[in-house]
Amino acid sequence: MRENPSESKRAFVTSHCPQLDYSEQEILDLINLLDQQGAFDAPTGELSIAFVEKDRISQLHKQFMDDPTPTDVITFQGDIEDAVAGEICVCPEVAQDYTAANNKNFSEELTLYLIHGYLHLCGFDDLETEDRSEMRNAETQAMELVKQSNAIPTFTIRDV
Repeated sequence: MRENPSESKRAFVTSHCPQLDYSEQEILDLINLLDQQGAFDAPTGELSIAFVEKDRISQLHKQFMDDPTPTDVITFQGDIEDAVAGEICVCPEVAQDYTAANNKNFSEELTLYLIHGYLHLCGFDDLETEDRSEMRNAETQAMELVKQSNAIPTFTIRDV
C-alpha cells in the first residue's frame, strides 16, 4: 500500500543531539511536501525521524551494516501491516563536519540527508553504481522541489 499524495504522513521527530536546534514543524512540512509531490511512491504509515550523535550512528552502522564508521543517514524500512513507514536516523555532526570541510550550507546538507533517507523508504538504493545514479537524480529532483518551495528547514548547531 502506498501513500495518497494528497494526504499527509504522520511523522514524529526526536533528537538525541542537545546541540541541534530546529523547527519540528519545518521538518514535518518538508516530509509533507515530498509526500504531496507524489513522484517517489512513499510507503504509508508513521514515519520516525531521529537525530542521533556520531557514537550512536556508528553503533547502528556497525550493527546493521558491519561498518563501525560514522555515516550521515541510516534508514530502516517499516512494516506496512503495522502502519509504520520506517525510521530515518540522521547524524547532524557528520553534516557539520562535511559542511565545514567543504564550505557548504549546514541546513541544506542536513535536509539532503533527510531526503536521502526518505528516498530509501521509497525504494531507492545507492549500493550499486546504477542504483546510485538513480538515487542522485531523485535527490536532485527532490532538493530542487524543496528549494523552489522555500521548504529547507533551518538547522543550527550551538555550543553546549
